[in-house]
Amino acid sequence: MRDRRPATGLRWTTGVLVCMLVASGDVVAQAPKGAAKRPATTPVAPKVSASALKANANLASTLTGVYTEEQAGRGRNFYLGMCKSCHAPESHTGPTFAKWWKGRKLSDLFTYISTQMPKNDPGSLDPADIADVMAYLMKLNAEPAGKDELYPDADSLKKFRIDVKQAGTSTAKGKKP
Repeated sequence: MRDRRPATGLRWTTGVLVCMLVASGDVVAQAPKGAAKRPATTPVAPKVSASALKANANLASTLTGVYTEEQAGRGRNFYLGMCKSCHAPESHTGPTFAKWWKGRKLSDLFTYISTQMPKNDPGSLDPADIADVMAYLMKLNAEPAGKDELYPDADSLKKFRIDVKQAGTSTAKGKKP
């Protein structure tokens, strides 16, 4: 008599895929028609005081090009493989990104990612991968690339302030040319 059970590898792969779908919240597809979709869960950035934001105004802007295209490419690959299952790009771009990170030190973003991500194993990411993902996030936010890569440590990133490009502007200060 022939064994009709699926191969062990197929069962394992199917189990992993099901767990990933459940963990990423993609079970919304089972909701009845017309039901509201669950909003994606988004991390909350640590609070920063107004005086700290004011002090950061003297730092170099990320709009001066603080990462390379190559680094952003590596970051994209890492993001697609490790982050996208929980985080949609929309949660890291535009007004959402600006609300959380505009005016803050780039080291704050690095520290947040390095201590809070991934959600299932916080603090386990390699610093070089974090810097690459940050480069990709800046590229997603239309920040220009430069000739030097981001260094993978918080201390070296303290000299940069996160700025966001506003529609219709082309300079770091947000003024039209």
